[in-house]
Amino acid sequence: MVNIREIVLNILMEYDKDGGRKTTLLKDALEKYDYLETRDKAFIKRVVEGCLERNIQIDYVIDSFSKTEVKKMQPLIRSLIRMGTYQIMFMDSIPDSAACNEAVKLAQKHKFAGLKGFVNGVLRNISRNKENISYPDKTQNGGADYLSVLYSVPVWLCKMWLTEYGFERTEEMLKFFLEPRPTAIRCTVDPRDGVSGSSDMEIATENANKLKKELEDAGVVVKENPILPYALELEKTDNIKYLPGYAEGRFAVQDVSSMLVTEIAGILKGHTVIDVCAAPGGKSMHAAQKVGADGKVFSRDVSVSKKELIAENAARLGLDNITIEVVDAKIHDDNMKRNADYLYLDVPCSGLGIIGRKSDIKHNIKKEKLTELTKLQWDIVKSCWDYVKVGGTLMYSTCTVNKAENEQMVKRICTELPFEPVDITDVLPKYIIENDKYNIKDTAKKGYIQLLPGEFGTDGFFIAKLKRVVK
Repeated sequence: MVNIREIVLNILMEYDKDGGRKTTLLKDALEKYDYLETRDKAFIKRVVEGCLERNIQIDYVIDSFSKTEVKKMQPLIRSLIRMGTYQIMFMDSIPDSAACNEAVKLAQKHKFAGLKGFVNGVLRNISRNKENISYPDKTQNGGADYLSVLYSVPVWLCKMWLTEYGFERTEEMLKFFLEPRPTAIRCTVDPRDGVSGSSDMEIATENANKLKKELEDAGVVVKENPILPYALELEKTDNIKYLPGYAEGRFAVQDVSSMLVTEIAGILKGHTVIDVCAAPGGKSMHAAQKVGADGKVFSRDVSVSKKELIAENAARLGLDNITIEVVDAKIHDDNMKRNADYLYLDVPCSGLGIIGRKSDIKHNIKKEKLTELTKLQWDIVKSCWDYVKVGGTLMYSTCTVNKAENEQMVKRICTELPFEPVDITDVLPKYIIENDKYNIKDTAKKGYIQLLPGEFGTDGFFIAKLKRVVK
């Protein structure tokens, strides 16, 4: 019989050994053990992801009750105590005694019988005192130490956000990162329908209503998204590929924040869109449905594997108005000069807005990496900006929350290149306008919005709309 806790242990040890760089370890393991009961796979996923996303807090707690620091422990013992601590601290459905006993058994099984007393002692000490753990004071270091430990985010990143957004908004973001996230899907429209732009929304919404019922009949918990009526949020999905409508291309997996790029762009039928950093292709697919059968989308990315990913999605959605190409966005393509009615620059970024979906980001990103990324982003902007026709639109977007990559980059584009911001207040969804706590409308007048993680229930995302002018 397979010991599911041993599977968790092996995955955590690999992550520990690898330094968290191989992000597919959990996915690969779940595929390997796909024959297990859904409940067992859910346990593996929950504990592994929980240990990774709460690693700073878990290590802080362990160090509070262990005479040996976490970093000095044997690798197997370190992973054992981490997984036991996570179960004790965050899984009410697991008795503390079970978390302790199973960890001791695994220590003994792996020839660490001499340390089973240590494992047992640390975990039982945590169990007895878990309601009275002393965390850093909120007043220390501007609150950065407190936020870092409680939400498992590096101190330097907490300091950056505290400076830019203050304590309240920073804590709201960090809380959101740790909340369970539904899978967001965009219900599709066949571009061959030939409907007017104003009807796309109605047809997609009607399709969403039909699909919602079918998904609910299949046992999926479905919620309508309040921002866009054709977006649905799914819970209790084991494998999305087996859901009604997937194989037929009736929906695409895409966060609402990403959908907003195409909505704000205001794409018209028959126009041309160039998406230079397109993988996995969500925005390209959305644009292809907007431009219709007479429009064109050039969907590009830097590698064959990314091209194949885009092609797979396009084929499933039945889109034949997309040209998918392997092109390095840093290299100028003279054939595309003044060819785009809309240029999508969803540039490589630090990904700080999607930490809630990819917790490895907060552990792997380094402060100096942010500077490298802004250089790469500017290189792509310089290479591609003249693909936009005079009077055409540049949509600059990232899935991060970092002013150097966002607001400052847009300011540089408008200063050094022939672009000016477009007021997007009138195209913002009603829900955002009505629930605007921090005056997002003020920046919308300047041509951009920064969606902070959780502020409207979406990932963190930055969107700017710029018009090419003659200078």
